[in-house]
Amino acid sequence: MVKLKSAFRFVRPPPSHRPPPFRKYPPPSASPEPFTHAIEYNELQILCPQEVDSSSNYTRDDPRCAVPRGAVAVGDEAEAVRSEFRLLSGDLVNVTLEEVDEAEPGSRRRQLAQSRADLAAAASGGRQLLDTTSTSTMAPVLPPSKSFRLRSLRAVRQSEQKEIYTGTPIDLRTIVFIMDFSDCRMPQSPAVTKERVTRDILRTSTSPTNNLANYYSTCSYGKTIFNPDNTIVVGPVPMKCLGGTPAIPRPPRPAPPPRPPPRTNSTRPAPPPLSRRNATYEDWWDLSRFCSASEQQAWERAAEAFAQAEVAKNPDDPEMQKLARLLQWRTRRRSIYILPSNVRCSWAGYADVTCTSATCSAYVRGYGSATTPHLVMHEVMHNYGLEHAGRGVLEYGDQTDVMGDYSKASSGLLCPNAPNMYRIGWAKPINPPGTPPFTPDANGAVGAFGNLTVANFTTSNWIRGLVIPAQGTRDDNMVVVNVGAAGPELDAARITGVNKYYFSYRVRNATAGGYDSGVSSTFHRKVLVHRYGGIQSERVFGFRPDLVDSGPTFASSRSATWTSPFVPLHDNGLGGAVRVVVVSATDTEAVVNICRMTETRETSCGDGLDNDCDGATDDQEDSDCQ
Repeated sequence: MVKLKSAFRFVRPPPSHRPPPFRKYPPPSASPEPFTHAIEYNELQILCPQEVDSSSNYTRDDPRCAVPRGAVAVGDEAEAVRSEFRLLSGDLVNVTLEEVDEAEPGSRRRQLAQSRADLAAAASGGRQLLDTTSTSTMAPVLPPSKSFRLRSLRAVRQSEQKEIYTGTPIDLRTIVFIMDFSDCRMPQSPAVTKERVTRDILRTSTSPTNNLANYYSTCSYGKTIFNPDNTIVVGPVPMKCLGGTPAIPRPPRPAPPPRPPPRTNSTRPAPPPLSRRNATYEDWWDLSRFCSASEQQAWERAAEAFAQAEVAKNPDDPEMQKLARLLQWRTRRRSIYILPSNVRCSWAGYADVTCTSATCSAYVRGYGSATTPHLVMHEVMHNYGLEHAGRGVLEYGDQTDVMGDYSKASSGLLCPNAPNMYRIGWAKPINPPGTPPFTPDANGAVGAFGNLTVANFTTSNWIRGLVIPAQGTRDDNMVVVNVGAAGPELDAARITGVNKYYFSYRVRNATAGGYDSGVSSTFHRKVLVHRYGGIQSERVFGFRPDLVDSGPTFASSRSATWTSPFVPLHDNGLGGAVRVVVVSATDTEAVVNICRMTETRETSCGDGLDNDCDGATDDQEDSDCQ
């Protein structure tokens, strides 16, 4: 079985000049440099498939499988393998692997350099996603590395994700495990109790306004349910610092070439052995040093075993009966692991991307900062299949989406942007004027009115007076324009090289815990332009939403008009550009005019159309035709 994981952290951008060498980190700066986001390595892992133990009804690893959990691809390679084989987390595959005893040339050096840079940022006052002040006294932690080289892969069974809303609210099952690594001198914070975590994820009288249940329910307009009857917090879960799985008898493998001993005066951490197999263990973990797939599997197994033991102690207790039901749930159960803040991981959060197997994981490093609720929401939305929300070259640059930069959301809710909302079925393009809010798709309100293609611009280049409601007021709340498609049907004629644009309207909600109460003043009452080429399918890969611009005063034009890049028309008439003009913007809606540009300068004089979208038609008005 395969799992694709994605990590998240804040790091300081590199300096514009090389700093002088130093032996200790400089004192914190009074005014640290601005910060950007950096993507941690994505990771493609292999692990044994899961099955149901007939004696307990609990899910377990298939005992006939002898493959230790490990990474077969990281970074861009992981994305490439996922796209090539169209893999989702939970797919069953046959693989041919070669064990890796050492990091591939150059990779370890890059990892150590990145780790030292991150450590220097933390020690010099750099803000990270979580409080990691204790990290400055520890050796650098390393990003993921491959445990195996992937020689071949063949999909055996492709699973199905069912978190795209299709008319029936999705009732999630979730277990939150509080992990305690005191055996490794990494105790969980005393402030992280079951009572506090329960308060933070469910709606109670003392819950913060951006609790997880409110995040799900409000941002989805009630299409996803975080029911307290199907959610429980377990722990603290104690765990041994060191451990392993006994080896399975097999023919001896050739011994690897000897490695030179480490220098005694070296301050660098010894590189971890990438393949954990040896004569004694099939797999082993060391929480004091590493944070690889082996450690992640050890966390999960320890948590499941602890929870099952708790049920066995008091099977008649109602809470334990609820826990037993959740442990026996066999379809896409969420498992959230709250790790100590000084665990040896280079990321702040890590999660399975998509969720098709019996259980899906999300790890949170540390707990209790102001951004923790946003971090948890960010990671569990990876389980939904959402990608990061970027802006230009910044992987997390979109400040209008919890999948992007939520550092300014404070205690509010920062719901996903229009493309991400569309991707999982939480929102759709606008319906015809007069359609009541939240009219079901079954009644014909499928958003076709606001899903514009070339077919909508046959009699006029302009569509005027389109009303885009504030995203928090109704679920038909965007206009989508694709001038590279002849129609909205999936089999309609299309051309490449033309972007699909999503126009939405965001308004900061003054009510605590209300929809978009976490939107910053920068994007309050703004028409947003996103570029996104994905569809409502978990197996269409390689598309991330990109925030292009925002109006009424767009940065690209310093006016209320925004224009996309022009693509010359193909022989089939597809192509051109999109122009949007913001007519008005209030606390509840924006009114826009949208034009399909087929010429950059009017040359088709006499056809009665405004082909260059300058507001003038042909020789009677357009100076290009005089």
